[in-house]
Amino acid sequence: MNRKTKKNIIIITLLLLVCAAAVVYYLYNKKHFSVENSEAATAVTATALHQTFTSDSVLAKNKFVGDEVNHKVIEVNGEVAEIKKDQQGITIILLKTATDDAFINCTMEGKAGNINTGNKIAIKGICTGYNFDADMGIPGDVIVTRCFIVKRNQ
Repeated sequence: MNRKTKKNIIIITLLLLVCAAAVVYYLYNKKHFSVENSEAATAVTATALHQTFTSDSVLAKNKFVGDEVNHKVIEVNGEVAEIKKDQQGITIILLKTATDDAFINCTMEGKAGNINTGNKIAIKGICTGYNFDADMGIPGDVIVTRCFIVKRNQ
């Protein structure tokens, strides 16, 4: 190799290292998305949210479900049907809908506090979709994750 070729290889290698360092710096300092502190949330009742998914799932996904980069935060208002814990001990609040045995399934990231069955509450979270089994005729639940309680009405 001649001297000019070695010099070009060194320059290209240094440029690649600088670019890689810039990307690492950007990703390391990127702010974590916070559902709790998110200002923009689409308000909807539990009944309307479930009805939207059962009547037109494409419209519902476009309106309520985001992706990894563009999170769509929703605020669901409804009545607590049940409170339970999953296998990891995380609290799950089920909100009533107009359909029997179909709920808005809210996996809590924040503390649930002293919520009881029958309470009217507002929960903010990220909707991930609709879970149902058409073959067995089981009505589905709308899944909302990373939830925080916004408002409590007794």
